[in-house]
Amino acid sequence: MTQSTPHDAERSAFTRAALARLVMSSASHGLAEAATALAVTRFDDQTGPGGRASEAASVLEAAGQLLARAVIFEHERGSSWEDIARYLGTDPASARERFTPAIDSWHRAFEEPYRADETGRKRVRRLPYAAYRPEAACQWLDLSVRLRMSLLDDPHPVSGALRPGPSDTAPPDYDLGCRVLRRNLGRFLRLLAGYAGGSSDDVDETDWEAAAHVSSSAEDEVGTWDTHTIESSLTTLRVRVANVGHDGELVEVIVSGAVDAALRVRIDTLAEVLGSDV
Repeated sequence: MTQSTPHDAERSAFTRAALARLVMSSASHGLAEAATALAVTRFDDQTGPGGRASEAASVLEAAGQLLARAVIFEHERGSSWEDIARYLGTDPASARERFTPAIDSWHRAFEEPYRADETGRKRVRRLPYAAYRPEAACQWLDLSVRLRMSLLDDPHPVSGALRPGPSDTAPPDYDLGCRVLRRNLGRFLRLLAGYAGGSSDDVDETDWEAAAHVSSSAEDEVGTWDTHTIESSLTTLRVRVANVGHDGELVEVIVSGAVDAALRVRIDTLAEVLGSDV
């Protein structure tokens, strides 16, 4: 029989995958806080021999916990062991053996949210706090991330995608439009992909020069425009392109999904450099 908690109704508003993602977000935030503290040098003279190494070891341990939370989330959203193992540099059997205990513990925590402590007189929570009290965790993480990432315009950067509903407002698409000379389009798309990923190694291997051969016209319906998706660990952009006029010298480009303000500035700058005023 599943044990009840004071926050069952609150938790029922979230899917199991959303709760796993929220726990992963919380672990990620904790790791970032710990790593950032190690960057400060002011108090090194007040730290005993080996102290900083000890703190670094704690950060490494936290990174391992974050990885386990990420694997639990991937498992909850349906990723296969083949998918997970590919990015861990191992084989599916080894990945399953390594992380199955963490997944089993996660599932058991929903059936038995509490366990007795060593004395047998107190209850200890099994569920991670973010899964136990998701609403409180959402409020805290949303605020904390917004304070750290001041250029992010999304008011709910953590919770926004975890609990969509009638009262939830998705972040705007931020459609950014410009006209680019055809000869510059391949370079525009290639640089845009690099900006979206943060590095050329973080985006899909797309032949942007080939993608620059636009087949549709701006006079057509928007749905018939050539559409490309740029996906990375940081963001997902949708790029729509169409010829302007019949000579094919100019191409209309609309970039959607740049939630981060700094990325939008870079896209605007790219449009100014490679775009056209015609």
